[in-house]
Amino acid sequence: VLYVFGALAIVCDDYFCASLEIICDELSLQEDVAGATFMAAGSSAPEFFTALIGVFIAESDVGVGTIVGSAVFNILFIVGVCGLFAGMIVRLTWYPVLRDSLYYLLSVAALIITIYDNEVQWYEGLVLVCMYVIYIILMYFNKSIEPFMEGLLKKIKNRKHAHKHRHEDHNSNQTEAAKPLYYENPKSSANGTTPSSSPKADDETTFSVKNEEEECSSSEEKSSEGDEKEYHPAEGHKDSKEYESPWQIPDTFLKRIFWVAMIPMHALFFVTIPDCRRPGRWHKTYPVTFVMSIAWIAGLSYIMVWMVTVAGDALEIPETVMGLTLLAAGTSVPDCLSSLFVARDGLGDMAVSNSIGSNVFDILMCLGFPWLLKSLALEDGAPIKIQSEGLTYSAITLLSTVVFLLVAMFLTRWRLDKKFGVICLFVYVVVIIFSCLYELNVFGNFNISNYCPRD
Repeated sequence: VLYVFGALAIVCDDYFCASLEIICDELSLQEDVAGATFMAAGSSAPEFFTALIGVFIAESDVGVGTIVGSAVFNILFIVGVCGLFAGMIVRLTWYPVLRDSLYYLLSVAALIITIYDNEVQWYEGLVLVCMYVIYIILMYFNKSIEPFMEGLLKKIKNRKHAHKHRHEDHNSNQTEAAKPLYYENPKSSANGTTPSSSPKADDETTFSVKNEEEECSSSEEKSSEGDEKEYHPAEGHKDSKEYESPWQIPDTFLKRIFWVAMIPMHALFFVTIPDCRRPGRWHKTYPVTFVMSIAWIAGLSYIMVWMVTVAGDALEIPETVMGLTLLAAGTSVPDCLSSLFVARDGLGDMAVSNSIGSNVFDILMCLGFPWLLKSLALEDGAPIKIQSEGLTYSAITLLSTVVFLLVAMFLTRWRLDKKFGVICLFVYVVVIIFSCLYELNVFGNFNISNYCPRD
């Protein structure tokens, strides 16, 4: 299993992420849009093939269990790892995180409605697929939607800011009016006038308030710009990534051991996947690199899923527990590695959008598309039976994790750092422990385990 992890790391870092960067450049996509679409769909290939196998071959809920388990992994563990090992404090943008999280909440709600009666109709699968198509359309028009939302938020902030200054100015005028005469300005008293009786003084007062508002607004903009410069150290990273040959011997001792152990996989990838990082005409082979990378990710992940399933059966561990832990982590390794690699480049929006966007793809496409095909293949459009009875609890867990993520990011002022990463990992461990205890029937007889038959 560890060897497969290493092979997945090579494919994701050397080939998949490289082709993704070129695709984003060619399509002029924003980093968060790329993370929520291309990267999410590509790195979620293991879950997609697992769901297809579960629906058409195994005819079980293995696909549903794997996707539900990996959703918690994507939300908490991946974001936590990115914050812990990014090597820098990465500033996140509120809009893409909030956009993907809200649509993910909508996807989970649609999943709950679909499986509530333990049956999936063909039109329910079609609704899930159509929801993902709508999500892609929103991503396509993101460049127009995002400025509108940011402008709307700025108007709300400016209104609150202006109302605050008007309130302070009103209180200040009341205080000045209540003062005795001998507290007035000496210049005004010498002329026999008061400041409030001079039209010029009124103009000056109004002018000074406007200047204060402009200065405050200007200072906020400068502060915001300073924060972005502070937390975006890797701006312009796309042109800085140089090509490194897979046959180049690493410098450190541990990297050399890993390189020697992975020479067979390096050779296989070198022969089967064109390296779009190489200069010259190899740069144009990025579509083939992207497709072949996904194929290798799917194949390696299937082997890993099979090995973990056999190990769980040999140890008599319920498959639901294996799905929540090793199986979910195994199928989500491409997501974790892809998000970590781009987070190290300072692209926090792409990393978080990938983890949340992967969940949207998993629920709407990895479940919706196989369910739609299977229901259409059945006679008279018969519904698909859902055997699991604990998915309502799992769905509530999914909702709670994404709500926690939004609240935590708001409290940390949208900054991804080591402290935030540790908190996410701790919450992930707590959620998994309680979920496993639930599946092990510690809190009641909720799960009936079926092991492979033995002679």
